[in-house]
Amino acid sequence: MNATLRHMDRTQWQATAVRFLDYNYRQMWDFGVACAERVGAASEHVAVEQDGEIIGLADVRIKRIPVIGTGIAYVNGGPLVRRGDGRDADRLSLCLHALVEEYATRRGMVLRVMAPINGGSWNEGQKAVFAEAGFAQSEATRPYRTFLLNIDRQPEEIRKNMAQKWRNGLNQSEKRGLAVRAGTDPALFREFCDLFSRFIERKQFEVDLTPPFYLRVQERASESDRFLITLVDLDGAVVAGHVASLLGDTSVYLLGASSDEGLKAKATYLLQWQAIQAARERGLKWYDLGGIDPEANPGVYHFKSGLGGQDVTAPGPLEYAAAGVRGTVVHWSEGAYRWLRRRSRQLS
Repeated sequence: MNATLRHMDRTQWQATAVRFLDYNYRQMWDFGVACAERVGAASEHVAVEQDGEIIGLADVRIKRIPVIGTGIAYVNGGPLVRRGDGRDADRLSLCLHALVEEYATRRGMVLRVMAPINGGSWNEGQKAVFAEAGFAQSEATRPYRTFLLNIDRQPEEIRKNMAQKWRNGLNQSEKRGLAVRAGTDPALFREFCDLFSRFIERKQFEVDLTPPFYLRVQERASESDRFLITLVDLDGAVVAGHVASLLGDTSVYLLGASSDEGLKAKATYLLQWQAIQAARERGLKWYDLGGIDPEANPGVYHFKSGLGGQDVTAPGPLEYAAAGVRGTVVHWSEGAYRWLRRRSRQLS
């Protein structure tokens, strides 16, 4: 029997999403809605059902293109299917076919998916499922590459597998008398925002999703979905901060910042270790270090590599476009929009 789609409300979504091991911040109700709002899109939260059982979830972001009556259906960090019971690949296949039927075949949209990342064999296994369902690699955005650290081990073993320089930095930070505060209160997040503002002014760089954006999500989110903010104080002043999402079986490093005093005190080493400890206490298995780019940012790459994680690239972006002219028009329109957006930024 084929799988079918059913729309869900916020309460239903939050009660169901936590059952999946691949639940992640990109499929949080409030994060998806906020991302859709900032680009003039709509967020559709659907359950995939078969024989009355929910086998998967997908927050689908619908971005319509005027005049031609179609657009892009974007699934970021989904669909959620993984339960570790040996049926994950079957559930993914059924979910993909149901999503293709609704968004690509019936609505004539380009269906684009950035699948959730995971360690072990699943990360490679799901690529084969996407290929069998007719998806092809998209050039719309760069693939997500990161270090994944297995934290389902004793702390002593995790530290033993770190690079020597990294262990030395952590040891030094633990002797500097640094005070650590952690929690989900938006007030802590506002302190982090202040630190991050000074940080990017000093470093002269930009991020797509800023701390104020994540703060707005934090203020809307239920307690179980909220990000964990960790701050390090030295002599009563905040010198480093870290924001992480702890959902499913994977903690994700989202944002980090430090002052010159924090760098000297090796506070960033302590922050990463505190993030690992917090994730282990919640029973999580993996720590995603938030993306790497060896060419564009070799310093951050070198720092993150010292923790001893595995270099992994997530499947995607992957696309399915129904045959016909609509897919071509969607890609042309998207390319024109991206060019205009870059041009506007250059002129401003």
